[in-house]
Amino acid sequence: MTSIGRSIGLLLIVSTTLTAACAHAPTNPIADPAEVRTAIAGTLVQFGAAMKRADAGAIASMFTEDGEVIVATTKAFITGRAAIEEFWRARFKAARFTDVAIVTVSVQVDGNTAYETGTTRSTVQVGDSPPVTRAGRYLTVWKRQPNGVWLIRVDAIIPDPAD
Repeated sequence: MTSIGRSIGLLLIVSTTLTAACAHAPTNPIADPAEVRTAIAGTLVQFGAAMKRADAGAIASMFTEDGEVIVATTKAFITGRAAIEEFWRARFKAARFTDVAIVTVSVQVDGNTAYETGTTRSTVQVGDSPPVTRAGRYLTVWKRQPNGVWLIRVDAIIPDPAD
């Protein structure tokens, strides 16, 4: 084999190896925890605003297709965007959220998954009754999508005990 033939053969081997390596590279780079926290904070602002304007569709869109909501007032899991939208729609028919504060306490990132804990405080009015402020805690599991957007996979809502 001539030196030109060997060079072409070597070039083919190297290009094939690089192509195979690139094909198996992760689609999402390693997540920077500070960037994840910022992304979550932005979504929480949107979540609170959607609660105040009673926009169940907007809230459901912040979940993965197979998202789940776990609430203390029901034994069932609320699973899937359609069910989550219906859950929030029913809540908005029963009560009006006049003020909402969602505060992140911690975020831990593990690859394409983030675990967030936090506190909530909302002022709710049912019918003509005086508004009542309720507080609670939550655990949310976030999943990074192939496009880089973080969506809620599981949201576990824990109301604080009555005083």
